[in-house]
Order: sequence, then structure tokens, then C-alpha cells
Amino acid sequence: MSALFECCFESCDRAFLDLSSKLTEPFCSTYELLRYRLVEPLDPAKFDNCPMRVQEVGVRILISLSLVLGALLCLAAPVPVLGFIVILAIARTVLRAAGFALQKEGFTHVRGEAREKIVQDSVCKLMTWNVCGVAGGMSLDHGGVVHWRSRLDRIVETIRREGPEVLVLQEIYDAALAEALIKHLKTEYAHFYLHLGPNVVGSVGGCMVLSQCAVHDFSHTSFTNNDWTLNRGFAVLEMKADPRDEQPCARIIGTHLIHGQEPQDRTKRMEQMAQIVNDVASRRFKIPTVLAGDLNIEKGSWEESQTLAFCLEHAYQGEEPTCTNRLVAQWDGIDRPDERIDYISLFKASAGLPVVSEGVVLKDCHLVPAFDASYNTKTALSDHCGLVVSLDLAKSSA
Repeated sequence: MSALFECCFESCDRAFLDLSSKLTEPFCSTYELLRYRLVEPLDPAKFDNCPMRVQEVGVRILISLSLVLGALLCLAAPVPVLGFIVILAIARTVLRAAGFALQKEGFTHVRGEAREKIVQDSVCKLMTWNVCGVAGGMSLDHGGVVHWRSRLDRIVETIRREGPEVLVLQEIYDAALAEALIKHLKTEYAHFYLHLGPNVVGSVGGCMVLSQCAVHDFSHTSFTNNDWTLNRGFAVLEMKADPRDEQPCARIIGTHLIHGQEPQDRTKRMEQMAQIVNDVASRRFKIPTVLAGDLNIEKGSWEESQTLAFCLEHAYQGEEPTCTNRLVAQWDGIDRPDERIDYISLFKASAGLPVVSEGVVLKDCHLVPAFDASYNTKTALSDHCGLVVSLDLAKSSA
């Protein structure tokens, strides 16, 4: 009975956060239509515009008429209309606060339907991918891609095709997207870790970690230099090679460092990386440790040499960008260079950390294309490519 009660109690956080997301949907949809659909470039070949210009003009006329009708309704009956909006907003906030309060350790764990996998031949495939899962139309000015609902099936298909044992996703800001991913991938993955970095008023951290393998330990730590708008941090997954093992075989750290190119942004990223390194230094098990995520640090830059190079060996050595700004440029008209800012990297034992790197091999690293040379905003999966690597532990001294 106690186990049943504990199981039901543990699922309450997920239920409350999911319901809060559903109550937020009317606000997000309205914001998306008024802030983005009405003003996006009137080009049938871009974004979520209709295939014919005349159809798109008609849609925008309907949106404008709906706006006028809504304004008239507010003028005619301000108390009930505004009262309903306020009640909805309060209910959403209360449910969100309750959901985060019910989390046991700052994250939500969902058990998938798949059996925990035994790592074959000491090789584990890892994948990191920033999928621009932002609601309210903000995927347009964040990444230049359409709403995640229009991309979901192709994102899931891509994940299935790559088949990583451990998957680290970034920018899962919409709780509905997290639930959709669980629905589509629950038969392939044994563990889902979501809603990392609780934040009642602002945004969660956006990372989501999926594992086919047995988990020895999972934790999430918020960065100490966050502001109230965004609670980013880093997730630590200690995985087992076999569910029967008593100790982990490897440690995967997933993160998304703060964006921005101002000096204060670079300082924040250095502080965030220092926090991750300090956490690794305090870990009990001396095992191979990998960092995966969108670090917002250009590979080969001065910042990379000062912040990452001393402690990390990078798997991706290609020249192709991992992130493009040519999609969002079609929205805001700002010309920015493409970037190599996504990483899967091995912590070096030579940096004085309690990790194993000798004999550990990051092999078969490749990009997973999310856009093509046409930079089509309708068909792009994200503004970031996925990054995949095989972690070979066969010759490690762990």
C-alpha cells in the first residue's frame, strides 16, 4: 500500500505541471497569433504561412477581426472576461507551483515502458540536440523554425533512426513537448528526466535526459548565477552497463550554458563551467565522464581555450557548423555567422579530476542534419544539428 501511495504521489508533480501547461496554452496561442503570425514576412515559402498569399492574407484578416471582437467583448463585459482571464492565470500559476513543490529532487522522473538495456561490447551511443522547443511562437525569433508541433514527428523519426542509448535534449521549455516525446518514445526508453530547473514564474532550464540504460544515480543542479527568468543548470546521469551492476560505468552530464556575446555573458559561462567542474571533482566514483550540450561557446575561440580546452577532449572535430543563424535571419533580418557551439566532450584525468579518460574513446562522431543548404524555415527540424558519438569503454581503466 505504501509503495502504491508513493507511486501515485510521485506522479502528481507531472500531472500538475501538465495541467498547468494546458491552462497556459490559450495565452500562448493568442500571443503566437498576435505577436508573430500577424507580422511575419508575407511569403508563402516561409514559416507557417499558407501555401498561397491570398490564403495567408485571409487568415490574418480573420485574426485581426478576432482581435477586434475580443476587444469589444472586453468593453461590453469587462468584469467577467477579465475575471476569467485572471482566474485562469492564477490557476495555472498555482498548479505550476504545486507541481514543482511535489518534485522530490528538482526534477520529474518518468519510467518508460522499455526494459533497461545492457550495454553491448562496452560501447554506448550518446546524442545531444537543441530542438528549439519553445512555445507561443517564440521558436520563430529564437531559431527561425516553425512551432514544435509541426516538427515533432520528424524529430522523433530522427531520434529513432540514430538510436542513442542516452539522449540529452535542450530547449524543452514547453511541458506539452516533454509529454509528447514521452508518448512517442516510451517504448524505446526506460527513463525520462524532465522539468529540470523548477521555476514558477520564469522558464525551466529546458534540458531533458532520456536513457535506455539502467541508472545508478541522477541529479540536477541549478547554476548559481541564474536570474529569475531562466533556471538553467546541469544534469548528471550515472549509468550502469548492466541493470544488475552495483556501480556505474560512466557519467553523462547534460547542460545548456547561458547565451549572449557580451563580456558579462562570457563571465557567466565561465562561472557555470566552473560549477560543473567542481561538481565532477566532488563525485564519489572515478569513472569516464562526458559533457554533452549546447555550450554557447564557439569552438576554436579564445573563450573555448580558456573555459573548455584545459579539461575537455572534444569529440566533434569537423568544420561544419552545429548551429545556423540563417533561419532566424529570415525573421529578423540580422546577419550573424553560423556557429560550432554544441559539444560532446570527455573530461580529462590530466586536469586533476577524479575521472577516467585513459583508454576511453569517443568514436564515430557525426552531425545529425536539422536543416539543408536551402535553409527552408518550413522544413528545418531546428536551428541546431544533433551531435552523436559512440562512447567506447572497452579499453578504459575504470
